[in-house]
Amino acid sequence: MASQPPKVRPSDLATKIVTAPDGSKIRMKVVQAESPSLPYDLLAAFRSNVRRIKADQKAQARASEDASKA
Repeated sequence: MASQPPKVRPSDLATKIVTAPDGSKIRMKVVQAESPSLPYDLLAAFRSNVRRIKADQKAQARASEDASKA
């Protein structure tokens, strides 16, 4: 029987804060290239990014909807 793949959550990955050229702060997930669970680390980082982008899009849609009602 094959062993279970490791469960890697986005919160298990380290976070790095960098400054963008426009001066804004950006949080990034850090993935170690030498990690034995590299594919699962990448998947966790991807899921985290998708969740953040969807939340931002929903917030922007709500804000534009509220602005159009006012």
